[in-house]
Amino acid sequence: MIFRQEQIDFILAHARQAHPEECCGLIVGQDDVVERLLPSDNVSNGDKTNSFEIDARVRFQLIRETGERSMMGFYHSHPNGVPYPSDTDKAMVYEPELIWVIATLDEVKAFRFFEAKQDFEEIPIQVKL
Repeated sequence: MIFRQEQIDFILAHARQAHPEECCGLIVGQDDVVERLLPSDNVSNGDKTNSFEIDARVRFQLIRETGERSMMGFYHSHPNGVPYPSDTDKAMVYEPELIWVIATLDEVKAFRFFEAKQDFEEIPIQVKL
């Protein structure tokens, strides 16, 4: 995945702003290049310090704009944890083709879910200035 530095900075700032709750949003782009981020309110009905749900209105906005063809995945934060998928994350994989980006307050990592293994694998992030 190829991010611009300001996109990484945005995700980290969103994670800090939402702390102690998880932040979340959509990642839009093509091939492996991130074009933009669509932040969302965390509308989870659970404990937002360890769960997230992207507001459906954000996804509908993207569908209206692009037909959803440009959605690469989404990001969320683990405000008091590590930037690796949790058991809760694993249980929430409904669209395995999407990339999961997980941030702490100072680190960002990306993952792809492999159905055959029923597990995530980290994928490299490249940052352009």
